[in-house]
Amino acid sequence: MQNAFERLVDTFHDHGLKVKMLGQSKASAQAPGHSQADLSVSLAAYEGGVLVHSHSDPTDDVLAALNLSKADLFDDPKGANYDYPDGRRVSRSPDKRFSKSGNTKGTALFRADRLADAKVVFVVEGEKDVLALESLGVSATCTAMGAGKAHLFDLSPLRGKTVRIVRDMDEPGLAHANQVAALLAGIADVKILEPAVGKDAADHVAAGLGIDDLKSTEPVDPEFEKAVEMLLQNERVRAEARRRESGSGAAILNPKLLGEILDVTVTYDWLIEGLLERHDRLILTGGEGAGKSYLARQLAITAAAGIHPFRNEQIEPRRVLVIDAENSEQQWARNARYVTNFAAQYGSGDPRQNVLVSAGVRLDFTRQADIDTVHRLIDAHRPDLVYIGPLYKLVPKEISRDDDAAPLIIALDEIRDRGVALLMEAHAGHSKGMGGDRDLRPRGSSALMGWPEFGFGLRPIEDDDNMVALIRWRGDRDKRDWPKHLRRGAEGEMPWMPGGGL
Repeated sequence: MQNAFERLVDTFHDHGLKVKMLGQSKASAQAPGHSQADLSVSLAAYEGGVLVHSHSDPTDDVLAALNLSKADLFDDPKGANYDYPDGRRVSRSPDKRFSKSGNTKGTALFRADRLADAKVVFVVEGEKDVLALESLGVSATCTAMGAGKAHLFDLSPLRGKTVRIVRDMDEPGLAHANQVAALLAGIADVKILEPAVGKDAADHVAAGLGIDDLKSTEPVDPEFEKAVEMLLQNERVRAEARRRESGSGAAILNPKLLGEILDVTVTYDWLIEGLLERHDRLILTGGEGAGKSYLARQLAITAAAGIHPFRNEQIEPRRVLVIDAENSEQQWARNARYVTNFAAQYGSGDPRQNVLVSAGVRLDFTRQADIDTVHRLIDAHRPDLVYIGPLYKLVPKEISRDDDAAPLIIALDEIRDRGVALLMEAHAGHSKGMGGDRDLRPRGSSALMGWPEFGFGLRPIEDDDNMVALIRWRGDRDKRDWPKHLRRGAEGEMPWMPGGGL
């Protein structure tokens, strides 16, 4: 019978996707909708299941594109059982519900019977994390019942050992790590580490990282951190009070008679003639692998090269700032090389010098410090166009309500107010529209739907893998000459070419 790792490898193959085996229990796979050179999905087998991490599209979107559920990531679709040496059994369902049976009053650590000869032991928060680290060839353990219960368990198997605690990246995870460290003080050499990717040790291993990639951190005093946060909050309150008192934040209205406005000569400050004007806000959406990232890169790089993205016509070269919070520099090197060379050959400028790229660093636009960092980049580079996204990577949590979207919209408008056009990328939701097609509006708050001047979604054409329809999921605020359809370009053409209906 196949295990989950083998089944997953076969599923990628069944969908015509490339898989590169990295030994017997690891692989890199082609993400749905990406080129065969983009092996951006990491697969790693562990006892009882398979770990999956996508370095491009969200992992859940990759699974959905393959018609997979969380149950498919376990050898047994019902989940996993974790047996402790004193007779306790913890059962985990695919949707992360836990139950216990057997000796539920036991105090033994998970895998305590395997620690006697280990010099170094990794302590984590859950059984899945233990098994994930064991797949890297190290000894690991955890207490049962989740965070905050370490004092109820027998930690004597860790006496005299080098203990490395890999904390979960949330507040309970930090508290648990500090509790374990305090209980082992004086009886073991203890240090707290953090995963380099994701929430926990399992996410770290799923991303294809090893033990040496874990990040060192100094022990944190939760009370001290609370005190620091309280002081920062007080400073923010004082700053807002000063702003309100001075009236410096008040809007300045400059009304004019309609006749004066109508007497103004109508002009356009084009960045790309007929398509994109300075101060425009454009959001591109699409399903997983639809090609929205390739289209956004094409728009940005051709603007910098001084060539129209869909016609062989030279335009004025533009300066472009790219803030890609999802894709790495390696992915940019792989996926932007062709369009850069093509645009440089036919354009009037050098995109290599006109495009500044920040890749792979997630931002939090609810924090003024991150917003200020972007403002400094804009002030230094002086771009005409800012390509930024995906939107869900610019805030710390899902954009499900208007309150979640508000700080993001304010931050992006502040960027736009610095005299740039905004080209943004967002993932489409998974719901179906009235016609049965996928709804291409941005996933999350409805506030994102009425905010930009232009919103386009890429919808694949049935029975033609090389053609998409460019769907307007919101009405244009001004006339533009975007194609109605796009086709994937052949060798010697742009990645996306007009498919008719310019």
